[in-house]
Amino acid sequence: MHRPQRDDRAQLAACRAEVALARSLLQEARTSGTRQEIAPLRERLVAALEEFASLVERSGAPLPQHLHAELQMYRRLGSH
Repeated sequence: MHRPQRDDRAQLAACRAEVALARSLLQEARTSGTRQEIAPLRERLVAALEEFASLVERSGAPLPQHLHAELQMYRRLGSH
């Protein structure tokens, strides 16, 4: 019975790592990249945040407000 909890924790940790990597790559591109390089990295971050949010929701826990706000901001930026 403990196996699903361990799997969930492992998935959350992997998602957290992907979010951190996506944020880092986007920040790096903002300082040295072009607009064309930034858009796909922003999309990668949105996808990572969405996956993390989905896992949190499935666990029954609330999504922290700062993550919800960050996800909404990047979704809006990507729609322009």
